Amino acid sequence: MGHDQGRSYTDLEIEGQEWEELIFKVLQAPEFQEYVEGENSNVYYKRQEKLLKEYLTGKGYPMIGSLWCSFIWWNDRDVNYLPSEVHQLLAECLKIQKNTENVYALSALEKLIAACNEALKINSGLCLLTD
Repeated sequence: MGHDQGRSYTDLEIEGQEWEELIFKVLQAPEFQEYVEGENSNVYYKRQEKLLKEYLTGKGYPMIGSLWCSFIWWNDRDVNYLPSEVHQLLAECLKIQKNTENVYALSALEKLIAACNEALKINSGLCLLTD
C-alpha cells in the first residue's frame, strides 16, 4: 500500500486469466456472442456489457458485474466504487471465495478483498485502473 497526493494505492494487478476464470468459469457468465452483421464495434461491446451485467446482477453480483471493463483487454475505462459500495463488493467477493477452489479466481478475489479492506480502513471509495 502506498500514498500519493492524498490518495492510497495498492500495487495489486489482476491478470487476464484471473478475470476470465472468475467471470466465465466460476460465475459461469455466458461467453461473448457473435457480431451481428453490420454491427459496429461500439454497439457490439455495449451489447456484451449489458448481457454480462444483467447476468451477474441476476446471480446476485451487481458490484462484480461492474468490473466488466476491467477485464476486457480492449477497454480503457476505469471502474469506480463509492465508499458506500465497497462493503457490497467485499461481501460479493467473500461469498464467491467461500464457494470456489479455482486458484486463478481465488487470486483475483484475494486482490479485490485486499483492496476493499484498504478502502474500508480509510473510509474511501475504490478505483480499479485499467492498463
